[in-house]
Amino acid sequence: MEQKRFKDEHGYKYDFAAVIRRGEQVAVHCPRCQSQAFISRSKKECYYVVRCSHCYYTYQQPESYTFYARGVCNHCERYFNIEIHDDRTKLHKNTNIICPHCETRNQVPVHRVQSREWHTDVIKNGKDPIFQLQLYFIDYYRGKPVWALNRIHLNYLLSYISAELREKPTPGMMRTASHSIPKYIKDAKNRQAILKILQKLQHKPAAKRGAPIHEHTNF
Repeated sequence: MEQKRFKDEHGYKYDFAAVIRRGEQVAVHCPRCQSQAFISRSKKECYYVVRCSHCYYTYQQPESYTFYARGVCNHCERYFNIEIHDDRTKLHKNTNIICPHCETRNQVPVHRVQSREWHTDVIKNGKDPIFQLQLYFIDYYRGKPVWALNRIHLNYLLSYISAELREKPTPGMMRTASHSIPKYIKDAKNRQAILKILQKLQHKPAAKRGAPIHEHTNF
């Protein structure tokens, strides 16, 4: 009988950042109704947002700003751009700052620059790295998490775990999409138990389609 073969995919394909960059969504539990909600990122503004089509919950990643004191020194005439950390100084239009080149005190404008908080792309404790919401496709095997970012990722895991022969997508390639799968999930002795968990996750209800979304500003 011919063994079931599986051709792996290229590395990092199912990392959180890679999934979002491709325009896919990450399925999480809605913090309001616990139904399936989705995290995506606006291509234009580059902010993350979570939406639930069941209870119409929407939450956008908060705006973040970095403040700088910048200008040309009155004494040495050299340019400087210094980040401001003092919260009281951030409220002022101008501030007195010591030139980093000649140590002369200057009065310069305070500039506010919009930024986004940096987040790790690693899933920890079954929660997304942006909003810290529990993933929708998650269960446990002997106390250890078994999860998928979305149905595409879930189908990949099912195909990988059920395969008896696995091949790399390109000869000689070091990293494949399966490199980040934990050892206890890959272990052949756990195959049937893991497959049952993944199949159970497959049958979780899908989100409602076509429902309007209303804005909310906090969890």
